[in-house]
Amino acid sequence: MFEPIAQNLSLRDQIVQDILAKIEQGAISVGDRLPPERDLAISFNVSRTTVRDALRTLVGLGVLSIQHGKGIFVQGDEGMAIGNALWTPLIVKPDTIAALFEVRKTMETAAAGWAASRASLAHKEQLIRLVEDVKAHVTDTNRVDLVTAALSDQAFHTTLIIASHNPIAGRLMTNLLDLLEEVRKTSLAIPGRAWMSILDHESIAQAIMEGDVSAAQAAMMAHLTSVERAVLGSL
Repeated sequence: MFEPIAQNLSLRDQIVQDILAKIEQGAISVGDRLPPERDLAISFNVSRTTVRDALRTLVGLGVLSIQHGKGIFVQGDEGMAIGNALWTPLIVKPDTIAALFEVRKTMETAAAGWAASRASLAHKEQLIRLVEDVKAHVTDTNRVDLVTAALSDQAFHTTLIIASHNPIAGRLMTNLLDLLEEVRKTSLAIPGRAWMSILDHESIAQAIMEGDVSAAQAAMMAHLTSVERAVLGSL
């Protein structure tokens, strides 16, 4: 049923799109159980880690569901519709971006406050170190390496969620950040935006280090609002 995929695009994205297409075409039906990760990895000719990432994304989109001890199953039509509406390249659309940032601003602003009040010293220092490390690699603030910036951005927001000590928020944000991958690429490609995000992260990290809940929340809200406006303005 599944065939080896090409290597010129994101492997995870291609697997997601392939599974979505097969559901739409009727090759896979609602209620069907997918083959085990091992078999999918062989069929797609990729690692099990890549397959696992793709399945996790589809679960987050509501297209698949994991039934522990039984397997991974295709969800109903509503989940499929949501998945197609959110998945790339359709994700970089004004309405979808606004909806995603609406959720993200609510969740991550709260998480920044939780981190300011709950984070261990180790997590606080890690947030500061992430900012210092990426700043050390910048020689031209208008030409920040996009790969470095993207990895730093994901690491910062992931670490902050962990530092908030709210496991439910962590699970939700993992899926949300997957959906925002294309938005991140679009944002960081805007001249000067990557450096601005680094400075925003610095303000957030400093507020968390000082245990200032209000300042951490305000800095996160300002950061996400700025990113949203930049992305929408670039479309």
